[in-house]
Formats: sequence, C-alpha cells, structure tokens
Amino acid sequence: MRRIHITYKLLIILFLTVSTLFMVTKDSNAETPQLIGFIIDAEQMEGSITGLAMTTGETPYAKDVPMLEMKFDSAAVLGLTIKKLVQSPKGLITTNITSKDTVLFKNLTLKVTNAQFEQYYLPEKGNIGLKKVKLLAHDVSAVDSNLPLFHMDFQSGGEIELQPKSEQELIQLKDSLEQLLSSIQKSDAE
Repeated sequence: MRRIHITYKLLIILFLTVSTLFMVTKDSNAETPQLIGFIIDAEQMEGSITGLAMTTGETPYAKDVPMLEMKFDSAAVLGLTIKKLVQSPKGLITTNITSKDTVLFKNLTLKVTNAQFEQYYLPEKGNIGLKKVKLLAHDVSAVDSNLPLFHMDFQSGGEIELQPKSEQELIQLKDSLEQLLSSIQKSDAE
C-alpha cells in the first residue's frame, strides 16, 4: 500500500477547493450543482517526468474513463491557476485559485483527460520544460508542495475550456511526450 503524505498547505487548498462545491451563492442551488472539472493552467512548468502511463479514473460523468497519468519526481510551476467549474441552474460558477509565485511540488502525480502545451525546452533542473500548459485534471496528488501567495475568488459565468480526449488521442499524446523526452535527453547528451 502506497502512502501519500500531503502537506498542510495542500490540504488547506484541497479543502477550500472541494468546499466551494457546497457553498451557496446567489446563482446556485444546493440540490443541483454539478462539478464539470478542474482546469490547471500554467505559464511554465518544468521538472523531472518519471513516468507516463495510460490508466482509468472517475469523472463527474462516468467511471473507468481513459486518463493519462503523468508522474513528476519534482516540478516547479510558474503562473499557476486552478479553475473549478460548477454547473448550476443559472449557469456556470467558476472558482479561481492563483499563485503569484513559483509553486513547487515533490512526487507530483496528475491524471488528466486532456493536456495541451505550446512549447517545450530543456530546463536547468529536470528533464522537461513546458510553456503555456493547460490540463483537464481529475486526480492530483503530491507528497510535498509549496503554494506561496495564493488567491481564491469566485465568479459567475466562465467557459468550458477543454473537453476530454479519446483514449486514442491520449495514447498519441503519451507517445509524443515520450518521444519528446527521448529527443531532449539525446540532445542533452551530445
């Protein structure tokens, strides 16, 4: 059995994030809100990917949904925004959690149904750097994290920015990331 130790700060963030599902606002109805998903947005993410694997997980809509599991030994994230969208009878309600400083994670695991990035590079520390990252995440865990200067706000409205990808598309994404890691390691060795 694998033990996962989550820092006090991460527990507070997760508690606040989950508890917003149950908060009543002028546009929500406690009996009918439905969680749409978590969007993780970052200007830059770099670290050491230790594993990429296909798995299944649960979303608000279905069980056993194909997901790409990404494991990082360590990760530094700049410009982090976590958005939680909840559908209410009067429309979307968005919770935004942002950090104005670099967020550090150890043993970060992400299970995503969509992942996008605009550019990659070889960072000074780690084996991959990504810019303009956007993830549709359903399971996030870390052994340790540092979440400095975070801010949370709520807004009525918002838009669904990402849709889940098919299993075949996720397999192609996994293969592309593995090829990318391989090419970065080859160019680093030269």
